[in-house]
Amino acid sequence: MDGLKTSFNINPLLLGGIAVLALIAAIALVAYRKHYRINVFFALLAILFCSGAMLLTAVGCSVGTVYAKPAGDPRAAVTGFFDALVTGDYDRAYALMKDHAGLGLEKEPESEPARLVYSALKDSYHYELIGDCQVTMLKATQRVSMRYLDVAKLTGDLGDLTQEKLKTIVQTRDRDQVYDDNDQYLPAVTQEAYTNALKQVLKTAKNSYTNIEFDLNLEYRSGKWQVLTAPELLVALTGGTGT
Repeated sequence: MDGLKTSFNINPLLLGGIAVLALIAAIALVAYRKHYRINVFFALLAILFCSGAMLLTAVGCSVGTVYAKPAGDPRAAVTGFFDALVTGDYDRAYALMKDHAGLGLEKEPESEPARLVYSALKDSYHYELIGDCQVTMLKATQRVSMRYLDVAKLTGDLGDLTQEKLKTIVQTRDRDQVYDDNDQYLPAVTQEAYTNALKQVLKTAKNSYTNIEFDLNLEYRSGKWQVLTAPELLVALTGGTGT
């Protein structure tokens, strides 16, 4: 933090009252010092200490909010966060987050179809910052537009296309390469048909791109700006499947 700022406004009447009391005490000291054999030095010290104590009490009651002036640019933190997400530098991205240790983006799916969608989703990520970053003490807000692959839109007609691919396999291969002993499709065949259909729709994945705008909030903690995860960000990162 660069420093601290305070705001206070002491009531002039209160200051006047303290001054009057100090003056009365001084007059009493002059008037009665010989009669009561008062030590002037220690009496003056007592008056000063009492006046100072009353003044500090008045200041303490009048001080406003104490707040920190954060260092660094929150907009730069947002840029660094999204740059890291887009390039796949997840360690750097997570280091700039306050409320998540991870988003699971670094874990590649096991099945081939899921890996294909995951790769296309990451390729679709793109962002733009809208307007200036609004800073209020230790909090900031930046408007962001993010592009992502709408997975539901991409896979909307995948069932019909899979059936077409399956029909082609049936027509071009021997029966024992397609069906099991119960005349059911072999799992490997249905998986192949689905994967082939998915590969075809992924060739036009850009047609399923969409954009979302949202406010990304930040907080200043431990000497740096940190991103708070917005629900809209999770939606974009998961291709519209997250909440």
